Amino acid sequence: MLKTGIHSLRDLISGKKDSTFFRKELKNASISLYEAACAEKNADTLTQRILLLFSDARGAYKRTYAKRFDAFDKKVCEILKQNRSSIDYIKAHDVGVSDGRTSVDFFNKVYVQFPQIQFTASDYNPIIKILEKGRLKIALTESNQVLEITYSPFVFNAVKRDSYRHYPLNHIIRKTIERFMVAPLIKSYEKGMVQAKQVFLFAPSAINLQKSNEHFNLTQHDVLNPFKEIYTFIRAMNVLNPSYFSNDDFPKIIKNIYDGLEDNGLFITGSNQEANTTVDGAVYKKSKEGFDLVWASGKGSSIHD
Repeated sequence: MLKTGIHSLRDLISGKKDSTFFRKELKNASISLYEAACAEKNADTLTQRILLLFSDARGAYKRTYAKRFDAFDKKVCEILKQNRSSIDYIKAHDVGVSDGRTSVDFFNKVYVQFPQIQFTASDYNPIIKILEKGRLKIALTESNQVLEITYSPFVFNAVKRDSYRHYPLNHIIRKTIERFMVAPLIKSYEKGMVQAKQVFLFAPSAINLQKSNEHFNLTQHDVLNPFKEIYTFIRAMNVLNPSYFSNDDFPKIIKNIYDGLEDNGLFITGSNQEANTTVDGAVYKKSKEGFDLVWASGKGSSIHD
């Protein structure tokens, strides 16, 4: 069987070609449509659909949903209120935020309580590059790793690939395109013969909030690297997943978070599947010995041990 993708803004908006005919699987929606989708009236909905099956270089899906952690966020705000005065100056960092729409939700809650907060939301791959030549569009990381290949009517996720069993022809087509079209275009780009377009993958709601509120800032950060500043609390939702990092990575990540927190600072972490489902997570307080559990939600944090 063949699996095509959503490669035009018209098809993205209509939603009529959203899934495959036989298996009723959702199709990949080309990330090259992201910038155009941001200009539409229902931009947040359209960009959410584009990111649904798009992944970063580590294989982490960029998808997320508004109000995903609503109940969890409300409880966290109560804990913050118990630990801090509303007049305190607070610095916060929300890491691995994907397109940032869950950060917008959380910021809007915590900003009411702490109007002097300085809130940073970051992601590992917030900026990609698009190379284009005719029907071919290639999405690259800043280090030129291929993330996605669009050659209408196909949209191939180069990191999280389609099933070999169900779509063997797709792999033959993709490999042919990679060899004879993708590789030459990337070489031309590296030689300076072709220009790339930068695309910011933060949601329109997050970008608009950054423009309208100086207390909210969007940036790039890799959790495997140390933080450059010290924070009152650090939040990591749906990112500290064993499928994204090795066992050797987690001690480095936790140490970076520990070192990035002020004394008695809070570490907030958790994960769920859909909006308004129970978050398995926790809030921890930094101590001299490590982290002390303050509160647990659902089954608790998957990285508690």
